[in-house]
Formats: sequence, C-alpha cells, structure tokens
Amino acid sequence: METFGRGCLYIMVGIIVLTIIAMITRSSINIPLIVLIPLLFIAFWAASQKTKSNSGDAGGFGGDDDDDSD
Repeated sequence: METFGRGCLYIMVGIIVLTIIAMITRSSINIPLIVLIPLLFIAFWAASQKTKSNSGDAGGFGGDDDDDSD
C-alpha cells in the first residue's frame, strides 16, 4: 500500500511540474502514450525501491524492548 501511495505521489508531482512548465511557456504539452506508459512504470519502480530501502526500519514499533528487565 505504501508503494502505491508513493508512486501516485511521484506521478502527481510530475503532473504539477509539467503544468507549471506549460504555464510558464504558455504552451500545450502533449505526451504520447509510447512515452507516458514507461514513465508510469518508472515512477512505481522508483517507489518500490524507496519502500524496499525503508523496510528494515520499524519506526520505533515492533522492536525488542531491552528496557524491560522484569
């Protein structure tokens, strides 16, 4: 689920950047499907790589508690 959310975030950021570039240049940006589809795969691949690199961190939860010496 985290990979999907991160991939969608990357895609939305890309769309926002393209929109800003189109507004600055006052033009229309047309991206053919033959280019768009690989970009979508690259966005989700990058998101999965980022998720894999963070998978070892439990965020402070679920680890061994060595402080409890009852």
